[in-house]
Amino acid sequence: MNTFFPSAWLAELDDRFSLITDPDGRAEVLSEMAYAARRRHEVDDSVLCEMLELVDAAKLWALTEHEEASAFGLFDNKERY
Repeated sequence: MNTFFPSAWLAELDDRFSLITDPDGRAEVLSEMAYAARRRHEVDDSVLCEMLELVDAAKLWALTEHEEASAFGLFDNKERY
């Protein structure tokens, strides 16, 4: 199956740095972009459903990555020597 996803939405989905640093915020943006694409008739209901499922999967992935990065101290504001 070859599903069409809007290119702007795919670009947001591919922005892994933003997803990892703000999983909830980016998921909200991606969801809103998906609904907007549906309102503009760029996608049908089945593609919208797939897009929202991908948003959920991306958010779960980002939360896991964020947790691992935090465990390594990547988000600490303290300088380490």
